[in-house]
Amino acid sequence: MDIDLNVLNLASALTHHATARQRVIAQNVAHSDTPGYKARDVVDFQTTLENRIPAFDGRATRPGHLVFGAASAGVALRETTVLGAESPNGNTVSLEDQMMRAAQVRQDFDLATGVYRKSMDILRMSLGK
Repeated sequence: MDIDLNVLNLASALTHHATARQRVIAQNVAHSDTPGYKARDVVDFQTTLENRIPAFDGRATRPGHLVFGAASAGVALRETTVLGAESPNGNTVSLEDQMMRAAQVRQDFDLATGVYRKSMDILRMSLGK
């Protein structure tokens, strides 16, 4: 029996995208006072699905190095600047904008997990369990 589980694959991809976006938002907030830091965001989910961008893996050459980038989800990053957010030191992170983006990520994650949960419920019902 061949079951097409595209809905589950799509929900999983959205979950990975939301995770990668949350990681980038956290990096932006962490660098909100770093001179010259440019705020970044993940390319939208539709574009990511269409392009299936290969993952970028930052390489840690020493034990103390932190791995950077959104490697686990294989998404592309782009610079984002909110009008009027650039500070005199060149930093473009707006904490208010980052909090709004974090709320969007939460909604995406909740949608993905809701779809996944309901799909699993339907599968269980169809199996009689």
